Amino acid sequence: MKRKVFNVTFMLSIAMGCSSPLMSASLNKNDFKVDFGNTDRSAYTPQVRDNMKKLYEDKFGLFIHFGPYAQLKGNWKGEKITAEWIMKKAKIPIAEYEKHAAKPFSPDNFNAKEWVDIAENAGMKFIVITAKHHDGYAMYDSEHPYNLIDFSGFKRDILDELAKECAKRNMKLGFYYSQTQDWHESGGQGNDWDFSSNSKPAKEFDAYFQEKAVAQVEELTKKYGDIFMIWFDTPNQITAKQSRQLMDVVKKNQPGALVNSRLGQGYGHFEVASDNGKTPSVSKNSWLPDLKVPWETHETVTEEGWGYTSYGGENDRSYEYTDFIYSVSRIVSYGGVYLLNVGPRPDGTIPESQANSIAAIGQWLAVNGEAIYGADPSPLKFPPYPITSKPGKLYLHLKDLGTAQVELKGVFSTVKKAYALADPAKRSLKVDQNKNSILIDVPDILKQPRVTVVVLEIDDITARVVDETIQQDQKGTIKLPVAKSEYTTRRISYDYDKEATYRWGENNNQGLIWTINVTTQGTFKIISEDSGMDGFVYQIKTADDAVDPKSHAMKNQKGHSQDKSMQKITHENTIQIKHIGVQTISAYPVKKNKIWSKYNFKGIELIREK
Repeated sequence: MKRKVFNVTFMLSIAMGCSSPLMSASLNKNDFKVDFGNTDRSAYTPQVRDNMKKLYEDKFGLFIHFGPYAQLKGNWKGEKITAEWIMKKAKIPIAEYEKHAAKPFSPDNFNAKEWVDIAENAGMKFIVITAKHHDGYAMYDSEHPYNLIDFSGFKRDILDELAKECAKRNMKLGFYYSQTQDWHESGGQGNDWDFSSNSKPAKEFDAYFQEKAVAQVEELTKKYGDIFMIWFDTPNQITAKQSRQLMDVVKKNQPGALVNSRLGQGYGHFEVASDNGKTPSVSKNSWLPDLKVPWETHETVTEEGWGYTSYGGENDRSYEYTDFIYSVSRIVSYGGVYLLNVGPRPDGTIPESQANSIAAIGQWLAVNGEAIYGADPSPLKFPPYPITSKPGKLYLHLKDLGTAQVELKGVFSTVKKAYALADPAKRSLKVDQNKNSILIDVPDILKQPRVTVVVLEIDDITARVVDETIQQDQKGTIKLPVAKSEYTTRRISYDYDKEATYRWGENNNQGLIWTINVTTQGTFKIISEDSGMDGFVYQIKTADDAVDPKSHAMKNQKGHSQDKSMQKITHENTIQIKHIGVQTISAYPVKKNKIWSKYNFKGIELIREK
């Protein structure tokens, strides 16, 4: 099969560090172009800091996608479509959506207490609910007439009921708001079947933005007491001025409310990853010197969409309980917090199957919560499995533990005691430690059915670990696998099976950073390994060379890999590295990849020419 041609170009960047390979290298912050880089430190007011500390401590929240799309149950004209995106995917005209979804929508069996009970039983500490999704329908008593009370005639404000119940139970509450996509309004973005196009002229969009989006964010931040966060989404057409305006509205009315990076144009207090975002390395890039700022990702227990469908909202997912629990461990291990979504039925009840899915996590957290709540990420930047930490302790999260012995490499700190967190007696486990290699015996009686947590009490407040800087080998080759890279932004994910990027290239800020120790400088041939994507252009940056992307387009050569979906390509260009010592090499997209492309990038080898 002939491989598609794509372009690769090279640019320059370096962060020089200590030349000793035994000392940990630290990345130059200039290497990172984070999604919320326009937020000034002054935005982290004392009230925001308190809520950020709360977010970091709590780790786990309930996401709820609920709206008139639930009324359609994922079906349109006898065909299965999807959940909350059904209006767009089926190109349902506004009048038809109003008639069949919005008008008859009546969540008569909504019970705020039951919803908060479900969140509490899951070990969740906050809730984020869709106040307005992309269909433009407000789920509360809004001045704009397209809302649950005025348009549907439902006489209860469910957000008000939920807010009061959350306040009574000390459950934090946040609102999801789609600030640019609005398929119901001519000036909103996204509807190209009722209107002329997806995008709108600037004046038309701004009129919608001021009259509806800003006005409704004003309402949401004034009407419902203390708000934990406003969770914005899809900033497709928003300008920096408009993003700042919404940030200011939130700050004025809710001085402590957190704003996520999907506000757009580099604004927000914390970064949001792609859906069910994964990463190859621990990320502390967003931390301030005196404040731990986690990244956040989200997943859903529904299938076929995030809202309710008759074919994806009632499914028994008990066979995946272990995966849900392990997601909590993995995300916290890498420095993140987790929103897990449910999609209520159109009557306002949450299906038992969905409640059971998240309750399984709550049962695990009731025993193992010490390893999650308030925990720091792994001290190893590239942990072999999820590891969380607290002063003087490491928590090893072991999925479906089938072996009698657990191995941990890379930690020098002396283990004073090891025990299973689920063991009330904290019986000591046998430990065999040799320098940075630790072996722990775990008897079957102490293994948990899904995820076993082994606690290591160590003689250091913070674990001493090996230097994880990539070392140039004796032949002069430098191997740069994605598995040993750091992501500059969470809006790129990682495929653990392929050890490759997933959705890389959709944003120019999506950098891959490798920290290396160069012992022999020279000219290097470049071999990349990826699945191929015609037209996608990225740039590799070293300290000493740059290739113009316009005049030096790469050509593919024959290559192969054990993974049939990947191919190794030797490129015509060479690249220079003249400095010896610890430094960084990075790769950034130049020409954006298409959204949801299936392109995977596994890494690069730099082969030193003699």
